[in-house]
Amino acid sequence: MIIGLDIGGSKIRGIFWNGKKILRFLETNTPKNKADFIKKFKILVSSLAVHKKVERVGIAAAGIILGNRILSSPNIKYLKNFDFTALLLNKPLKVDNDARAFLRSETWRLSRHVRTRGKILGFTIGTGVGRAYGEKGMIKKIKAFEYPERWEKEYQRIRNVKDYNELAEFLARKLGPIITKYKPNVVVFGGGIMDKRGFFRKLEKKLHVKCYKSCLGRKAGALGAAMLWKN
Repeated sequence: MIIGLDIGGSKIRGIFWNGKKILRFLETNTPKNKADFIKKFKILVSSLAVHKKVERVGIAAAGIILGNRILSSPNIKYLKNFDFTALLLNKPLKVDNDARAFLRSETWRLSRHVRTRGKILGFTIGTGVGRAYGEKGMIKKIKAFEYPERWEKEYQRIRNVKDYNELAEFLARKLGPIITKYKPNVVVFGGGIMDKRGFFRKLEKKLHVKCYKSCLGRKAGALGAAMLWKN
């Protein structure tokens, strides 16, 4: 039995997974300080497990990852050089960047052709903008994608005023060159902004490429974290 956790700038989402099926899903707001984060993290883990045995834990987090630590997280400042090992009482643990976790689970759900032969590019559009890339079913560790883009503050400003036409135009300009560089067979989008009515179609139209919206929704990152343990 595996717990998967997805730690983002606004939400923490968790699943309890048996390797085939998600047995439990929980979501909570991301706290504003480290003390509350630690408290809420422990409550979430115990609530997911209840009385069942947890064998392993996978964590996806927005930011720069080294081993089981977040070196820095642009939208969760208090997680600087944060090590999850002590919080989990030495349970087997793996940590990954949240965009890579998102793309791992979405790739698993796509066709066999994409998993075994294709190139896939994933974007998470939420508090920040995550990017990840995979080939033949394997998610690549592109270290530059763990760092925020230079234009992320401008993205957040446009997002906060809720001008979604302008936001789609802005993201098309900024993400288009990344798509051109990697030449993916599939482009998949997730994140909270994708839940805004009509936004996905606006963005796809402006990008002039075939895109897919996350089929796993809010569970994608947590499942991708749990899948760090998938053989």
